[in-house]
Amino acid sequence: MVDGVKWRALSDSLTIKYKVIHAVRGNIYSDDGTLLATSVPIYELRMDLTVLPEDTFRTYIPIISAKFSEKFKDKSAVDYLLDFKKGKLEKNRYFLIKRKLSYLDVKEIKSWPLYKKGRYKSGLIIEEDNYRVMPFKNMIARTIGYTGSGTGKERVGIEGSFNKELAGITGRRLVQRIAGGYRPVNDNNEVEPVDGKDIYTTINVNIQDIVNNALLNGLSKHKAHHGCAVVMEVKTGEIKAIANLTETGPNTYNETFNYAVGESFEPGSTFKIVSALALLEKDKIQMDDSVLINYGRLKIGNKIMEDAEPSPFKSRSFSYAFEHSSNVGISTSVLNGFKDNPKEFTDYIKELSIDKPLEIELPGEGKPYVKSPGNNLWSSISLPWMSIGYEIRLTPLQLLNVYNAVANNGEMVKPFIVKAIGQKGEIEKKIKGRILNEEIASESTINKIKALLRGTVDSGTAKSINNSRVKIAGKTGTANIASGKGYIEGAYYSSFAGYFPADNPKYSIIIVINKPTIGGYFGGVVAAPIAKEIAEKISGIQLFEGNKLSDSLKDTGTLPYILAGKKSRTSNFLDKFTNYDYHSNGESSDWITAKKDSTGEYNYFIDNENPNTVPNLEGIGLRDAINCIENRKLKLVTSGKGRVYWQSLKPGSQITKGSTLFIKLKI
Repeated sequence: MVDGVKWRALSDSLTIKYKVIHAVRGNIYSDDGTLLATSVPIYELRMDLTVLPEDTFRTYIPIISAKFSEKFKDKSAVDYLLDFKKGKLEKNRYFLIKRKLSYLDVKEIKSWPLYKKGRYKSGLIIEEDNYRVMPFKNMIARTIGYTGSGTGKERVGIEGSFNKELAGITGRRLVQRIAGGYRPVNDNNEVEPVDGKDIYTTINVNIQDIVNNALLNGLSKHKAHHGCAVVMEVKTGEIKAIANLTETGPNTYNETFNYAVGESFEPGSTFKIVSALALLEKDKIQMDDSVLINYGRLKIGNKIMEDAEPSPFKSRSFSYAFEHSSNVGISTSVLNGFKDNPKEFTDYIKELSIDKPLEIELPGEGKPYVKSPGNNLWSSISLPWMSIGYEIRLTPLQLLNVYNAVANNGEMVKPFIVKAIGQKGEIEKKIKGRILNEEIASESTINKIKALLRGTVDSGTAKSINNSRVKIAGKTGTANIASGKGYIEGAYYSSFAGYFPADNPKYSIIIVINKPTIGGYFGGVVAAPIAKEIAEKISGIQLFEGNKLSDSLKDTGTLPYILAGKKSRTSNFLDKFTNYDYHSNGESSDWITAKKDSTGEYNYFIDNENPNTVPNLEGIGLRDAINCIENRKLKLVTSGKGRVYWQSLKPGSQITKGSTLFIKLKI
C-alpha cells in the first residue's frame, strides 16, 4: 500500500535474472566427414499449473495423464493424475513432468489435447539443452575427449584443446524466480547463442576400427594391462588412427588414458634405430663391421649387459647385431664410437628433435627425457644403456616420429590430428603439417637404416611377421618396466615400430603393450603380430580405387594375392576389379592354382581333372575342396579350418575304390 511501485520494482530485481544459454557445440568429424562427436538436443517438460482454470484442468489433465502413462510406461495414469493434482493444489508454476526428452517426443506431446493450444493457454514450458554423443562410443573416446563443467575436471582430447572453437558464444535469457526454480519471462532469448565451429580431424574411421580391434585382440590374448597403437601417414604426418586401451575388468578394456601421447616410457630396443642413425651418420661404423656380441653377456662398468637370450657368437656384423637386437652388440658399438665424446651422441639425439615435445593438438603430452654429459644423473654407464633405450624416456608418438622420418627418406614432419575448422559445411581454416627437420640423416644413412629395418623382419627378431601379404619394415622392443625403486621383475613393455609397405612406405606404425602376462613378452611375439594384422587389413581395405586396383599397390608386386580355387570366380574378379592380364595353360579345368610368370602377370596352372586321379587341393578352401572331389570315388576326412595345406594322397595318383583322403586346413 505504501510505496508500492518502489517495492514491486525491488521485488522484480531480486527475482528476475539472466540465464546463460549455451550454444550448440560444434561437431567433430573424421577425414571423410563421418561424425565422431556431435550435440543432440534434449528437452525438459514443465507446466505452470496456475494458468489452468478448474474446468480446463478437470477436462484435460486426466487425458494428458493417460497419454503420459501410455507413452513412457513409467507409472500409471492415476499416479500421473495425482501428481498433477498435487502440483495444482500447491499452485506450482514450474511443475516438472519429464526430463531428457527427444525432439520427436516433444513434437508428439505438443500435438496432444490442451498442449496444442499453446504455452499461454496450456501452461506448457519446454526447456532445451544439449548433450554430447559419440556415435562410435568407446572407439577413440580418449582422443575425442571431453570438457569438465565442474571443479576438478580437466579438459581432455580434441574437445579440450579446441573447446573455445567448439563451444561457440553463449546467449542470455530472462528468467524469473518462482517456487521450484526459474521460468522464462519471454518466449525468445534476449541474446541468441552462436553455434560452435566444427573440427575436421585426420582420423580414418575404417583404419581406426582396424587398429582398435587388433589392439584389443592383442591385449586380450596376452592378458596385458594396457596398450596403445598409432598409424600415421608417412608423407603428411596425419594421424589416421590412435587407440589406447586399459584393462578395466576381467577381459574388459576401455579407453581411460591416452598412452600414445601422454605416457613417457623407456622404449628399450625400438630406440636402437637412433643409435644406428648416430653411428652410421657420424661414420663411426659400417654395416659389415664386426662388433662384439660376447655370447650375449658382458660386464660394462659395474653392471652386466645382457641380450634377451644367450648368443652362440663372440662377434658378428653390425647389421646382424641390430637385426637380432643384441644389447651387447649395439651398446659396445656406441661405446666404442662415442666414449671419447659422449656429448656427440646426445647432441645427435637433439638434432633429431626428439628431446622436445611434438606439441600435438592434444593436451597432456608427456615430456621427453634425454640425458647429457654434465647432467647430475649422468654416469659412466649412461652412454651404453641409453644406446639400447634405457635412461631415456619418450612417448610412443615421439618415438614413432623417428621411424616415420626414416620412411619419409629423412624428412621429419610434425604429427597432427586436426586438419580444418569450419561451420555449417564451410571450411574456414585449413591446418597443414609442418616440417620439423628437413634431413635427419644423409640419403646413404637412411637407405642403410631401411635395410636394417627390413632385415629385422626378414630374418631378425620380427621374422614371425615376415609371411605377411604386405611387406613390413620395423624394429621390435622389449624393455623392463621401471618403478620408483628400480625395475619390476617380470614386468615389460613389448613394442614394435616401423612402416609399410616396406618398398614404398605409406604408413608408419607403433604398438606398445604394457605388462603382457601370458604367451610371452618379447616384442616379436606380442607387439609385432598386432602390427602385421593392422598392416594387412589396412592394405586390404585400400585395394580399390573405383573399380580397379590401386596402381601403387599393383607396383609393389604383392597384390592381389590369388588363392587356389574356381577359375570362373577368379577370372570374374580379375576382369571386374583389376587391370591385370592373365592366361592359362589349358581350358578343360575350372580348378586352378595361380602363380606369376616371368613378366609379373598371372598364369593359371590347371590341376589334373581326370576323375580317376587325386586332385591337388593345396591352397583351396573347404567348400571348394568338397566340390572338387564330389565326382571322385573318395571319402573326405577334414581337420582344422581355413585352406588346405596338407593332403594324405599324392596329387595325380590313381584313386582306388574305397580310398579315404585326409586333408588338414589352417588359416
